[in-house]
Amino acid sequence: MNLIKEGVAYFSRNGLTDVLSNLLEGYVSAFLGWIPGVEGFILRGLAYRVLFKRSGTNLYIYSRVTILFSNKISVGHRVAINVGTYIDGRGTIVIGNGVMIGPNSVISSCDHGFLRVDVPMFMQPLSYSPISIEDDVWIGANVTIKSGVRIGKGSIVAAGAVVTKDVDPFTIVGGVPACILRNRKQQSLRIENSL
Repeated sequence: MNLIKEGVAYFSRNGLTDVLSNLLEGYVSAFLGWIPGVEGFILRGLAYRVLFKRSGTNLYIYSRVTILFSNKISVGHRVAINVGTYIDGRGTIVIGNGVMIGPNSVISSCDHGFLRVDVPMFMQPLSYSPISIEDDVWIGANVTIKSGVRIGKGSIVAAGAVVTKDVDPFTIVGGVPACILRNRKQQSLRIENSL
């Protein structure tokens, strides 16, 4: 009986469109997620161009990528999502042009509630906040990006970082939680001046 209650709650919380989208995503992941080589890139790219809310050209999705609520995700041109990455778009995600996402990264626009100690955490409400990843961003391997974060144009997120706050354009961040390592524009100026 609890399973039926949870199923009804899932439908009422997410709506028919999201539930159908999740169903299609499951099949895409199961059947296309393991196809190697160029064929896999082409088939996954075509499938997610249909599933995404908006998609540019040259979408490269590697094998074993899990994408949930793709109907709330928009991606630009020339986006690469590497092996083992998990993306949850419930709170909406916008990814710009020329973005590289390293292997085993987690991008989740959804968080579990935990404020009440008298109620188990799995019973507390979820919260949703949009994520924005602007143009020409490089996200390293094993990065976690939390909900409500904006990563500015031309930024780099170092491998293993946990991004909990906005990242200014052309900034390199790393660590747990991520903090500023350097600014790419200042570094570029130093190189130009030394020539």
